[in-house]
Amino acid sequence: MERKKFMKELNKINAGIIGGSGFVGEELLGLVSRHPKINLLGISSRELVDREIISVFPHFSKKLDLKFCHPDDKLFNSCDVLFLATPHGTSMNLAGEFLKKKVKIIDLSADFRISDPEIWSKWYGTEHTNKDLIAESVYGLTELNYKSITRSNLVSVPGCYPTASLLGLLPLLKDSTKIDSIIIDAKSGISGAGRSTVENGLSEDIKNNFKAYSVEGHRHYPEINQQITSIYGSEVELNLLTQLIPIFRGLYVTMYIKFSDNISDHLEETYKSFSESSIHIEFLNNKIPNLSDVINTNKCHISLHNSSIDNQLVVIACIDNLLKGAAGQALECFNLMFNFEVGLGLN
Repeated sequence: MERKKFMKELNKINAGIIGGSGFVGEELLGLVSRHPKINLLGISSRELVDREIISVFPHFSKKLDLKFCHPDDKLFNSCDVLFLATPHGTSMNLAGEFLKKKVKIIDLSADFRISDPEIWSKWYGTEHTNKDLIAESVYGLTELNYKSITRSNLVSVPGCYPTASLLGLLPLLKDSTKIDSIIIDAKSGISGAGRSTVENGLSEDIKNNFKAYSVEGHRHYPEINQQITSIYGSEVELNLLTQLIPIFRGLYVTMYIKFSDNISDHLEETYKSFSESSIHIEFLNNKIPNLSDVINTNKCHISLHNSSIDNQLVVIACIDNLLKGAAGQALECFNLMFNFEVGLGLN
């Protein structure tokens, strides 16, 4: 690569993407390459080494004249920050080496989302090999950990189901109202399953179809449970059911929250305040959200509804799983880590 590729453009941050062939990597590539404060040095894919980006993703501008490189390419050592869009079990080994080189890490995998490595191993089926770094990482939900992210060198971007669920629950969890139980009924477009799964038959399987999956326990359950317990201050009975719907992108959660006493009469104001303080949150009061309104945006739409059951509230939240639930949220974290406005480069 020519020397000029390594030269830092004035007032720009040198960035790289490791793991660029999946749906999230593709989305991240688009955001990073258009960001006014980022100079993209390289993007890796083991399967696509030396292929031009526009030959793989022809919708990108010809100005994006990079080729895919190997994850071990030394150009990544010249980065100020790396986005890791890798499968679980990979980032835990990469992060430590780059942190030693003063490269900040934004990890989109699950490797640092769960604070207890034993719980992580139980749900992900392998041993966590970098336990020491878990304590150093910050959970990258910007609406929750804004200040901590600005000071962090290692940020773990939340999963898509946890993002929508926690954003819909945050005002409730911070309120003094006593919660008995939470049921999360979550539906996702097929892109959440990953490119290889979609291209190997899922798109046909789910066409004109609808089905639940991971009924006995989705890997995002311990992540959501951990955050609810931390924010609320004690454990809450939690059930999560995940389902696939026959669309490509988008995620819609309907949550049933049972209280031990009467529902607080100021919750609507609490949600309004939350929305007003968060540029990517839009509170719709009791208007039911349309998933199509958040597709291809970094927005989260939230609504509140009474239930037919006493002392139960229904909260609906929806996001684009590839943007607010992944790449867009990663860019929010980047902005905070480098002291830019949280919404820079996002819609």
